[in-house]
This record gives sequence, structure tokens and C-alpha cells, in this order.
Amino acid sequence: MKHNMPTNYTEAKSQCMMLDVALTEESFERITQFLALLGRSAQKTNLVGPSEVARLWTRHVLESLVFIPFLDLNSDVIDIGTGAGFPGLVLSLCGFNVTMIESRRKRCAFLETAARSCGVKARIVNSRVEETGPFPAGSVFTSRAVKKPAEMVELISPAAPDGFTLVTRVSNREETCSNTILSEELPNPPLDRKGFILQYRHLDSRNKIER
Repeated sequence: MKHNMPTNYTEAKSQCMMLDVALTEESFERITQFLALLGRSAQKTNLVGPSEVARLWTRHVLESLVFIPFLDLNSDVIDIGTGAGFPGLVLSLCGFNVTMIESRRKRCAFLETAARSCGVKARIVNSRVEETGPFPAGSVFTSRAVKKPAEMVELISPAAPDGFTLVTRVSNREETCSNTILSEELPNPPLDRKGFILQYRHLDSRNKIER
């Protein structure tokens, strides 16, 4: 299957600079390997729809990379509903320590195979976020195209009662919720659709996390 992957690292690096992301050549090679594996497995395992394969780079990889400026490499990242690997596995391929929470067993099996094939360590949990945890105070959660921010916060809160940060993509600024500390418009191009990154800070009752 063909997809719109850049033909070389220089082209990919240029696009990522527009997203304020410093993509290394090693990460680019790992992402290339991952997309090749995903392309071969997509139809067999129903990982992505046929129409999505042609835009894996602009619609899915780049939309995963935009999370990077809002994360700390030293933080443990919990990605909710990773699906075929976005953004959780892509973030792992870029050096982040990621726990991927995915409720569908077959997709977890693919994520385990992809992480092993691409040479990265990642924790993959076959569950739902509300059934996992507890996560320590200050945990950083990511999500993409799972639920609206307010619904995500409601799901995460019982699993991280001592406070957490959520970074998620939304379609418009109206999809914000209380305690939103950042809403940044995403560049289009290189992304193939408009959107925003929302950063939300949830405090526990004792204010362990400072805004």
C-alpha cells in the first residue's frame, strides 16, 4: 500500500520544523519502518480504514508529532486509546517513555509487534483507562480522537486522583473545558486538516500540582 510518507529525511525534518518538532534521523527511520509494518497489516487486522492508508503521514504521524512540544522527555506518558499507534507508539519511536492503553486485544498485539520490530520499549495495557491506575500525581496523559476533553477528564480522574495533565487534539476552540491552560492552533499545512492542541491541568483537592 502507498502512503504519503516523505521521500527522505530532509523533507520530513522540514515539515516537522513547521510543527516546532526536532525530528531526528533515527526517529524518522523508525517511523518509516513502523508505517511499512502498518501498511502490510492494515487490511488484515482492520487497524486503519482503506482511505486512511494514503494519508498516514499527514493525518496520523504528523498529528502525533505535534504532541512533542507539550511533553517532557523525562515524564512518563500514558496514551489513551492508542489504536494503531497514534500518538502513543509514534511518541515511543521518538524517545518518550509511553504506556499505551488500548481496549482492543488485536490492536494491542499489533502494538507489541511494532514496538519490538522497531526496537523500542513500551508498556502496552489491554484495558480501559478507568479500569487502570492509580497513576501518580503529575501523570501526563495524551489522547487523540477518543472523546471530548471534558469526557476524557471524567474518565481519567478516578485513575489519577492526585492530579494530572491531559494533552489532546481538538477540532475547534469550543471543545475546551475548565482548567484549560493552553489552546494552540495547529499549522495547516503541513497537517491536512485544521485543529488545536489543548493542554488541561487537573488539580487534586490538596492542590498538589501547581498551575
